[in-house]
Amino acid sequence: MDATGYLYTIATVGMTFAGLSVLTMILRQMLGGRITKWDSWVTRTWVELGFMTTFGSILPPLLILFAAPAPIAWRVSSGVMAVILGGWALTFPRRRQAVNPTRLPLQVVIYALAMDIAALALAANVVVVPGELLAGVYAAAVTAILVGAGLLFLFAFVHWYDATIGHEPPKS
Repeated sequence: MDATGYLYTIATVGMTFAGLSVLTMILRQMLGGRITKWDSWVTRTWVELGFMTTFGSILPPLLILFAAPAPIAWRVSSGVMAVILGGWALTFPRRRQAVNPTRLPLQVVIYALAMDIAALALAANVVVVPGELLAGVYAAAVTAILVGAGLLFLFAFVHWYDATIGHEPPKS
């Protein structure tokens, strides 16, 4: 089965997610919420994840358009995404700590670990995964970025919504 249709769908959802993230901040502001430095950082994080998902989804088809053999395209794409996602995931706690020194909620810790695992799966896809599984492992890892970002979004959105409706200052 050709994976490009699936990846193009994930790319579309990734871009939609990035746009929804920005719209959420606009909605929050319209409901009377104040946009803080923390809110801006969280929104930037969501947009980064949306673009990361989109880039990861269009990279293999792009390499194949340049006549790269499919296994090479999957392995190169996996290596590129392992570096991007791995660097992002490993620095996430430190970047978060810089804007919000409170303890990481359990949901966020689980998300960061899931992204570390997805980056390791991508790295394994470069060297040890058999050829017939390359596309599946790659697509699963890119999908994990999007699903995890969506869960992170829901966690923060519910928190912000409750704080805005209840007129309580949001806790980070």
